[in-house]
Amino acid sequence: MSESQLRAKYVRRFHTLDSAGDGYLDQADVQERAQRLLDALGEPASTPRGTAVKKGAAAFWEQLVKLAGVQGKDRLDEEAFVGALLRARELGTIGDLVGPSVEAHVALVDRDGDGSVSLDEFLQSQTAFGLPVADSRRAFEQLDLDGDGLVDVEEWQRAVIDFYTSPEEDSAGALIMGGRS
Repeated sequence: MSESQLRAKYVRRFHTLDSAGDGYLDQADVQERAQRLLDALGEPASTPRGTAVKKGAAAFWEQLVKLAGVQGKDRLDEEAFVGALLRARELGTIGDLVGPSVEAHVALVDRDGDGSVSLDEFLQSQTAFGLPVADSRRAFEQLDLDGDGLVDVEEWQRAVIDFYTSPEEDSAGALIMGGRS
């Protein structure tokens, strides 16, 4: 596995998350992405699912800052962000970093509350972030490991962890995270 390939993927992720486009990532950027998802799905931040999404984003930010070793700082530059992700990968804590956010995201996307995400639900969430429908359909097929036409939190979680740990550019994780070059 090439560290340079992972670095390149992490740099792209940094720029995806830097919603202000100022070359820094801060908690407002992370929360803005969470709010964009809530808005796209018509979910108020004050509902239990909305609150969980916001808390998941906050947990991601707090862990990221801790991994970057810059507690007390209010923003990360690209190198600090990449270093934090490399550290999480090295420590085997990517799941801890992304887990709460992914779990809340999947619960939100599961609009009918049946515990799984259908293709329609999935496509709605992916287009909220401007991801191509064709890539999203292909990602869904890759995520649906058991072939039941639904994606559960474990399948989604595996794909996100794969995004952060594998240099592969066409995996389900890369497709759902917008990490393709």
